[in-house]
Amino acid sequence: MSSKSPQYLEVVANAFKTAQAWRMATFVLSGVVAVLAFSLVSQARNTPVVLVPYDLAANGKNMTVTTNGEIRGTSVEYMANIGLADLALILNFTPDNVLSQTQRFLNRTTESLYGAQRETLLAQAAEFKSRNVSQSFYPADVKLSADGSRVEIVGTQIRWMGGKDTFRQKVTYILSYKVFKGFLHIADLRQKTDEAPKTEGAPNGK
Repeated sequence: MSSKSPQYLEVVANAFKTAQAWRMATFVLSGVVAVLAFSLVSQARNTPVVLVPYDLAANGKNMTVTTNGEIRGTSVEYMANIGLADLALILNFTPDNVLSQTQRFLNRTTESLYGAQRETLLAQAAEFKSRNVSQSFYPADVKLSADGSRVEIVGTQIRWMGGKDTFRQKVTYILSYKVFKGFLHIADLRQKTDEAPKTEGAPNGK
């Protein structure tokens, strides 16, 4: 009996050491998983997002888009199509979709522009809806600034109210872009002849 006791104690000690080893391995593995999870979340938040308008994707043309958080180096075609798509959000609408179009445009703006224009733009959209106003913009020419951060678009803007043509004019708009969290945001939208930045007021002729 006495000879078996040391062997029994040794077995218990070994089992205890094994349990400790597994516990330590579990802690280490948990730490590694936590670090990897944090790294993945951080990478996902900082991964550049490339916005591709439908018309651009459908034509199958090749173009260059930078993923280093800079506008410079992005292809002219890409910036031109982004500008056209963004301008269409605020200039092309019917009474049924003017509110959703305006909100989509606001979602494309920088935080400062969003905060400054949200209430004004949504109130004006509600007014257009109540007055049964529709509007379309027909682009004719697109130009980019040397640094690629501004898109200048020339076209004809037409508005109808209750089916009647109430406004028709050739206008030029300039969209300025800034990179925020890996993708482009609208920092400013104005008519070319304006001295001060405007968003809804100029595009919708109010």
